Amino acid sequence: MESAEARHLRFRLLPAVVRCACLRLAFGVMASFVVTAQLAIAAPSAQTVPASGVPPRSLNQLSEAQTLEEHNKSLAAARLRALAAPTVENQRALGQEYAKAGVLDAALDHFDAALRLDPRDVPSLDGSARIWREWGYADLALPQAYKAVNQAPESPVVHNTLGTLLLKLGEFDAARTQFEQARALAPTAAYPVNNLCYLELRRENSADAVRLCREAATMDPRSHTVRNNLAVALAVSGDIEGAVTAFETGRSPAIAAYNQGLVLAADGQLDRTRAAFGLAREADPAFLPALIRLKQLAVGKAER
Repeated sequence: MESAEARHLRFRLLPAVVRCACLRLAFGVMASFVVTAQLAIAAPSAQTVPASGVPPRSLNQLSEAQTLEEHNKSLAAARLRALAAPTVENQRALGQEYAKAGVLDAALDHFDAALRLDPRDVPSLDGSARIWREWGYADLALPQAYKAVNQAPESPVVHNTLGTLLLKLGEFDAARTQFEQARALAPTAAYPVNNLCYLELRRENSADAVRLCREAATMDPRSHTVRNNLAVALAVSGDIEGAVTAFETGRSPAIAAYNQGLVLAADGQLDRTRAAFGLAREADPAFLPALIRLKQLAVGKAER
């Protein structure tokens, strides 16, 4: 039976976690934590899906652009090529370099420039669609994504992009069709399988989510996104120990330990929760979320 201390502190630590007897982590509330299910983005695009809503960078001043180029030689070289010869290829390449740097407004400008020269340019259509998605306008990205699929029906990348947009719009069946198409076209790639796992998490189908995430993790065991989603799926299914183990392979020891602490807190294992948050602080003393959780634990213990 869960102690009064565990019940009290669990509610303080995880106010957004589903409060049910089994204490399983529901996908819909995971976005408030570092541990969050993520879509996988297909290569060769440079875009990634952030775990939280981080505003896009913007180049509003020439000095900012010059500073960026000083530290990013590939971007500087791409800009020089585009200035010397503003072809479709050079405009697109510059857009991709700005996208890699996270300067999405500049990236969109150059994708648009490439599309003015060739409205059928698939990488620019795909890149543009992804930027609108990152800004939270999946509906505005659909025209470019559909055009890309029509122009390159054999490209798994563009099917994957369209699938992510449909998923964000809640069109689960249509998104599944696109992810399955991407999977058929790239049978050894982990990203469409991971996205199918993500889709099942959205549908709260934990059994299928775990199966698909395990498959994706086998295909790409080094992927942080895949391992993170596997941990979330295991936590949702009630396999706390499996989720804790999955987080151990995270790219950041501090975030991995912190996520372990969240999962353990949801299960009411307070001693292990304190230890996990403590490990997160040791790994990165500047990682404030772990400090905040440790203080909540201390306050809760003092209030008993």
